[in-house]
Amino acid sequence: MRILIINIALLPALLCQARGPVLTSQYDCFGCVHPISTASPDLEPFLRHAIEYFNNDTRSSHLFALKEVKRAEKQMVIGWNYKVTYSIEQTNCSKENFLFLTPDCKFLLNGDIGECVDRAYMDPNRIITSFSQKCDLYPGEDFIPLPTLICRGCPKEIPIDSPELEEPLNHSIAKLNAENNGTFFFKIDTVKRATTQVIAGRKYSIEFLARESTCSKESGKELTEDCEINLLGEILDCNADVIVVPWEDKIYPTVNCQSLGKV
Repeated sequence: MRILIINIALLPALLCQARGPVLTSQYDCFGCVHPISTASPDLEPFLRHAIEYFNNDTRSSHLFALKEVKRAEKQMVIGWNYKVTYSIEQTNCSKENFLFLTPDCKFLLNGDIGECVDRAYMDPNRIITSFSQKCDLYPGEDFIPLPTLICRGCPKEIPIDSPELEEPLNHSIAKLNAENNGTFFFKIDTVKRATTQVIAGRKYSIEFLARESTCSKESGKELTEDCEINLLGEILDCNADVIVVPWEDKIYPTVNCQSLGKV
């Protein structure tokens, strides 16, 4: 395995209000971080830049081409921040004979394979002015594609708007508010990623952003849908593990959060 790491600081991320625990449709607010379709045309200049950057910076004898876009996130700032996870694969086009990819470049049968996570800032003129790339490379003969693996207990990605997440999210935010010493309740703002795993029960691992609400714990009331998010309140970046054991009628949530400060 070969690892290429290039780090360039991106613009500071801002976060903003959104309604409901799981958001996937429209994000028009300034600073919102949200998933976008892996087939979005917005990704075309990003991916073109990323592949060219990789091919120009690596010592591989052959050019690599995009294989699959796996996940993508977008954030509106003064311009746009992107974070994209994708796979690449070695082609039959050698750098000696090809300066860049052409339609004649085809994937090699046992070519090397890479997994990349890239971040970029695109200014209002849609020009990429900041970029970072981290790629793991695997020799083709040693790489086993994930879909061919048989692993009954391995974590599996689930849609962030899945109804299956409603109960784990409710327990996650209840656990967060019980352990947080702040005066106000927190609400889940955006779910970023979620997996499910069969263990002794079912385990949900969820990444989400939580924001301080206008509802005070001192009021004696519980957190409800009527509690509005405080636009000037604290923001938390959280990771939750929720284990559900149906036959015992028990749920075991754990939540770890890091403060992102206040907007």
